[in-house]
Amino acid sequence: MQGVLKLLSEHRAGATLDEINEAIRDVTAGVTDEQKAGTIIITIGIKPLGKGDGLAVGIETKAKPPKQTVGTSVFFATADNDLVREDPRQASLVLREITPATAAKGLA
Repeated sequence: MQGVLKLLSEHRAGATLDEINEAIRDVTAGVTDEQKAGTIIITIGIKPLGKGDGLAVGIETKAKPPKQTVGTSVFFATADNDLVREDPRQASLVLREITPATAAKGLA
């Protein structure tokens, strides 16, 4: 295990490990917010540079947080099929201000 941690911390001068940490935070936030599963895929590719010339190591991190749930709003269709926020079939109430004086008159 120590070899993997050393590889990740030394690859690209620590930038790879920073990307993995950021991916963990992003996926954790998405899972917490959406209450759905997320994944992180770390792919390590190793290929020879030539006989005795060393190895090229590439590491790719893919974060897949859960998709955000899109909210909805309620609208009503008019006779012309326009969308409006208030139900056109429902009568409107006239609102008026009631002061303590007018409220007392209504109770008497």
